[in-house]
Amino acid sequence: MSLRLVTGRSGSGKTRFGLDEIRDRLRQDPQGHPLVLIVPEQATFQTEYAMVTTPGLGGFLRAQVLSFRRLAFRIMQETGGLAVIPIHDNGKAMLLHKVLEARREQLRLFRGGPSETGLISRVNELLTEWKRYGITGSRVAEVSERTAAVGSDADAPLIPDKLHDLSLIFEDMEQELAGKWMDGEDMLARLASGCASSEWVAEAEIWLDGFHGFTPGEYAVVEGLLRRSKRVTVMLCTDRPFAAGERPDELSTFHQTAETSAKLCELAEAAGVPVEPAVVLEPDLAPRFASNPMLAFLEKNWDRRDVWDGPAELLKPDRPGSGISLHAASNRRAEAEAAARDMLRRVREEGCRWRDLAVFVRRMPDYADLLSAVFSDYGIPFYLDGKTPVAHHPFVEFVRSALECVTGGWKAEAVFRCAKTDLLGTPDRRISRDEVDRLENYALAAGIDGWRWHDDRVWRPLSRGDLEDEAASGTGEGGSAMARLLQVRDALLTPLRALEQRLKKAGSVRDMCESLYRFLEQTGAADWLERRSLEDREAGQPGRAAMHRPLWDGVMNLLDQLVELMGDAKPESALFAGMIDSGLEEMKLGTVPPSLDAVLIGSPERTRSDRVQVVYLLGANDGVLPMRIPENGLLTETEREKLADKGMPMAPGARRRLLDERFMAYLAFTTPSRHLWISWALADDEGQGMLPSEWIGRLRRRFPGLPVRLEAGEPQFGDSEKEQLAFAVPPGRALTHLLTRLRLFRQGELPAAGWWSVYNWLREQPEWSGKLNRLLASLQYTNEEKPLSPETSRLLYGDRLLASVSRMERFVACPFRHFASHGLRLHERRLYRVDAPDIGQLFHAALRQTTEKLFTEGPAAADAARWQAEAAAAVERLLPNVQSSILLSSHRHGVMARKLREIVARASAMLGEQARLSGFKPVGLELGFGPDAILPPLTLDLGAGRVMDIAGRIDRVDAAETPEGLLLRIMDYKSGAVKLKLDEVAHGLTLQMLTYLDVVVTHAPHWLGRPAEPAGVLYFHVRNPLIPSANGLSPAEAQAAMLKQFRMQGLVLADGEAVKLMDQSLPVSAKSSVIPVEFKKDGSFSARSQVADRNQWQVLRSSVRGQIKKIGKRIVEGDVAIAPYRMERRIPCTHCEFRPVCQFDPQLDGNDYQALAKAGSRDELWRRLSDNEERREPL
Repeated sequence: MSLRLVTGRSGSGKTRFGLDEIRDRLRQDPQGHPLVLIVPEQATFQTEYAMVTTPGLGGFLRAQVLSFRRLAFRIMQETGGLAVIPIHDNGKAMLLHKVLEARREQLRLFRGGPSETGLISRVNELLTEWKRYGITGSRVAEVSERTAAVGSDADAPLIPDKLHDLSLIFEDMEQELAGKWMDGEDMLARLASGCASSEWVAEAEIWLDGFHGFTPGEYAVVEGLLRRSKRVTVMLCTDRPFAAGERPDELSTFHQTAETSAKLCELAEAAGVPVEPAVVLEPDLAPRFASNPMLAFLEKNWDRRDVWDGPAELLKPDRPGSGISLHAASNRRAEAEAAARDMLRRVREEGCRWRDLAVFVRRMPDYADLLSAVFSDYGIPFYLDGKTPVAHHPFVEFVRSALECVTGGWKAEAVFRCAKTDLLGTPDRRISRDEVDRLENYALAAGIDGWRWHDDRVWRPLSRGDLEDEAASGTGEGGSAMARLLQVRDALLTPLRALEQRLKKAGSVRDMCESLYRFLEQTGAADWLERRSLEDREAGQPGRAAMHRPLWDGVMNLLDQLVELMGDAKPESALFAGMIDSGLEEMKLGTVPPSLDAVLIGSPERTRSDRVQVVYLLGANDGVLPMRIPENGLLTETEREKLADKGMPMAPGARRRLLDERFMAYLAFTTPSRHLWISWALADDEGQGMLPSEWIGRLRRRFPGLPVRLEAGEPQFGDSEKEQLAFAVPPGRALTHLLTRLRLFRQGELPAAGWWSVYNWLREQPEWSGKLNRLLASLQYTNEEKPLSPETSRLLYGDRLLASVSRMERFVACPFRHFASHGLRLHERRLYRVDAPDIGQLFHAALRQTTEKLFTEGPAAADAARWQAEAAAAVERLLPNVQSSILLSSHRHGVMARKLREIVARASAMLGEQARLSGFKPVGLELGFGPDAILPPLTLDLGAGRVMDIAGRIDRVDAAETPEGLLLRIMDYKSGAVKLKLDEVAHGLTLQMLTYLDVVVTHAPHWLGRPAEPAGVLYFHVRNPLIPSANGLSPAEAQAAMLKQFRMQGLVLADGEAVKLMDQSLPVSAKSSVIPVEFKKDGSFSARSQVADRNQWQVLRSSVRGQIKKIGKRIVEGDVAIAPYRMERRIPCTHCEFRPVCQFDPQLDGNDYQALAKAGSRDELWRRLSDNEERREPL
């Protein structure tokens, strides 16, 4: 029994020393006493590979490469203990879920229980840490009681509550695990005790390599090995051995390993095991850096401030022997692609193998997905060192969402998450994504959620008709379409319903796990995973292919653990689902490299690799290297210090870990034997600036003149031809960059000659020539739409175009918007919610019913209360017809319905008051014009055999008799404040009300039996306003103030008698409370009055009709231009639903706004309308 330390700095040959000793003993006697090399779990594969590929070394049995975990199983096979079942992190997560749920009411801070995001993971980490350092649940409870007695600390006020909760959780977990389960710390404890009785250990010689420090449990194992084995040799990366009791400098780079050296010597002395003289490897030139003086200088002078005085030529990255290069990239993707290009160059030009290259990243989540994507694009084989979370995998999501469906109330979101994994259904009837999308569209529009999934009564075609026509359905889901939706629904729900029934009948956790297994078997999940694995392998994605098959075993292992944990228990199905969800959330898969020749991607903290020639250290940014230690655990740094003072030792705190970052940097910088590539990003994914690491400045001071190369995402003007053509690999990336070069060539920038060779090569390759041609065609692309051909226009619109006035306005706002909505018939996905159009329809229908009833009786006979009561009753009748009864579906919608009822009631009362003051009476309510309507359409000849019929529905038409004849006015109910702006009329943006007036005046002789003249167009704002008052108002004053709030906007006939008919209470020299008119003292209209004389009304009618005809001609001629208007600051694009379709961008060539100018004065505006003859049309 003895302890021997082998120390040396990075690259001095420690690993080779240990391997050579084992090899020599094997050569001497392949069957002697056991030779055991213990390494970290992640290094076992490459260490075994290095051993078995030793030239001249035949087969052997006596040497083994083990991790602590594998050693534990080896010892327990001999000494016993395998009856205790190992539990993994996902098993502990399920158990924690159960404990948190059971203790929810007794917890103080963690009452949110397992539903609190990340809580289970953080609690698991803390309990594991406590257990690792010998802290038990009873010890936590004891400290909790003492802390509670003393009271809260101002620096750590949450400690009492945290300790209270954690002590309860910890003690429950200990009770659940005691005697039956074994986690990682228990395994180490059993290993440490088993060493004492193991004959195999007594005969073995042990080497430990790749460790910088040990946990308390691992130290106990090493002590057991020291006491029992022949010899224990530990290789440590430190500048010298440290004896027992010797304390290293806190600021030393090798503080961690030096402290380990001293601790091992202390253990040996305490055990009475002799400590052999240390083997100190300190060659003049470390073997690793024998061929690279720059890296040798960097390692040797790591703790010094010596400045490189070697050949200046070596500082140039492109020169042979250059050991270090610095690269500043515009962003992380540019950084990853630059590294990929350099790898390809080294493999092609310098004879490197992929396994000679490694990528180190200090903060892996920032780069893992990006590097995987980039290396796949570049055809670089790689292996991502570390365990990969699998919560995102479709199979895992399938299990989680299926359980959420059947135990969480059949939420639509869970159902479609499950459906979109493409696993739901049966092996014989897989549901396509198109079917799922159609079902989702219907479910979102119809409000299918919860119990509605199973109630056939609510599965009916969506209503899109008139609110007052209950039979109207005008739906896209006809009988056959609805039948197909029901078939898809049943195919989706049948296996889920079967799972639900099995879980309800299950009498124990064992039965529930069997139910879930039967569900996975019924849906053919295992076969689906097998197919995915084969597809990925055939697609050249061996790494991704290797992820699918182990998932089935992982989920089965999870179910086995749950059965062992609580097989006979009878929890609620929701608790069972939650435990499974927590276990899957914590599930991670480790893999072996898919190929022996692959680039290793890892972190300097975890990854062990001694045979790497080139290291690419990415992400060398401030706050990353050295790593800014985050406080994301359950305990803050202050709380950890407080607990340490109370006798609860814990893992090193943030300060110590920050100091150890210097050692992490040392390991990363001194791993390669040939070249160190260091890069950093200048901006993050959001474009925010980022600074380089402080180590960059240190390196540049150590190596004066060391250049920094800027790595852009594409070739830059001024780069050499060689530098530009480095971007021409692989072919897919070459295509992208070639397109950019050709686009710049069109703008006058001459590309490097080599790009024409790239172009010719791509043209000659059958698999790339087609893509090249398509990309070349894109060079001619401008974001402009050509007019439709006459044939296409006729197919879309026919020879007789039926259109509404709002459609004309939409065309003027942007022709492409009109084409998208009425030509292509695109529309946004309907949602089960109350939108502005639904509210508008409700207002119109309720006001029509109220007005029709009370005007039949006579408005003077009805007071405000009667108007309000009738309006409320009308709203009640209409509510079931709004969006499939959405306003009756919940309490929240019930509150909305009440507010809408109050709005309509108030507006109705004001309509009644205005009617009492008016000589105009309704002659038409919701008056339709068009084919099969009361009034015929407004028909316009567009030429070339094309005709346009204008159709619509007018909210209200009022009439009044005057000595001069019959006057007609139009009223339109609006849910928002609207004014008639003649500027917009002149440009065709506002045509509706004037067209309606033109229609009723034109058809008055046929409709009313006599000709009529225009009296005005008015907008009535439907609302329930508040009346501001400082001192209170009498009922009469309040009524007058409310009437003013409902003053209508629009344009009326400039005729005193007509105006007084509209507001019979209007005296001379006053402002009307009903219409937008004000008299001056002399009886004339003020400048603020919105009036037009008879000639002006004729101009408006003629101009509007001419504009509509011109718009109709442009439509049938195929005008689909992407040309939105701009009037001052107003544009139609702000809320346009077709923005993703048209891709309008004012900065692109050909994308310009139609600039619409406002008139300088009212007179100028009327002159513009009068003089604009090309827009006028005879009446």
